[in-house]
Amino acid sequence: MISPARTAYFNLPKGAEIEPVVKTYQKTILKLRDAQDADASDGKRLYAMLVEPAKKMIPKGSRVIVLPTESLYGLNFETLIVPDPQPHFWIEDVTLTTASSLRQLDASLRRPAATSKDLLLVGNVVPTADFPALSQAAEEMKRVKGYFPERDRRILEAKDATPSAYLNSNTERYAYLHFVTHGTASRTRPLESAVILSPEGDSYKLYARDVVTHHLQARLVTISACDTSGKRTISGEGLVGLSWAFLRAGAQNVIGALWEVSDASTPQLMDALYGELSQGKDPATALRDAKLSLLHSPDSKSVFKKPFYWAPFQLYAGS
Repeated sequence: MISPARTAYFNLPKGAEIEPVVKTYQKTILKLRDAQDADASDGKRLYAMLVEPAKKMIPKGSRVIVLPTESLYGLNFETLIVPDPQPHFWIEDVTLTTASSLRQLDASLRRPAATSKDLLLVGNVVPTADFPALSQAAEEMKRVKGYFPERDRRILEAKDATPSAYLNSNTERYAYLHFVTHGTASRTRPLESAVILSPEGDSYKLYARDVVTHHLQARLVTISACDTSGKRTISGEGLVGLSWAFLRAGAQNVIGALWEVSDASTPQLMDALYGELSQGKDPATALRDAKLSLLHSPDSKSVFKKPFYWAPFQLYAGS
């Protein structure tokens, strides 16, 4: 634990004790209703294991950068449950970002950002047999582009949203890149992870290996990969490989998904995100506030209050 005031070391339980709880809790999150749910015990255990030893150094309102390892890469620390004064998710106390090393984080913070405020919006692609159309993709794109004047945005949509169109779009000029489509994961070969775009010939994948070779100066890249309506199960964890690729290409921050959710909630979350960004908030604060807008929805019956809907999207910096 490193803070501006001091550095401290804490002994955590062995990985063999932590990892089974992580795996169980990841499954629980998909059905968890709220922090006071009877099934929330593993979230409390993980908080006690991973955060509580250092809680005196992390007062409420802190900005926290987590550098996870192994199985913890697939855990959203925002969903850990603080027991006092009444059970609540840790996101309600702190603003979280994920990174992989202090060296890379430092390099990311020193990178110059694009001087423009331009948006490159890519999505609502031509469906294929393996990747069906996303019913809310057009709605999400409409909401996102509404925050940028026409002169400050370029949109690659439908048949125009191809891998080559992205690679030839002068990617370094954009401050914001936003993808509204499916994503695929490769745990064994991370650079084979891909954003699914519209077919051109036999190709419709924008691979992480190609993303790395095209320089970026983006303040934020968002990979808004959504559910496939049950027709195919795709792991979202490999999207961390995509996040790494965009960061390596020069982006300062990337929002990637840990799992795939229904596209019903994503337009609302992304609308809230860009609403917060348009007020001058930094990406970490904007994403947190967007998530809290779902979690604290005044509609007590809203299913979007569940972490399944707001927790998959995670901010990465310097990975």
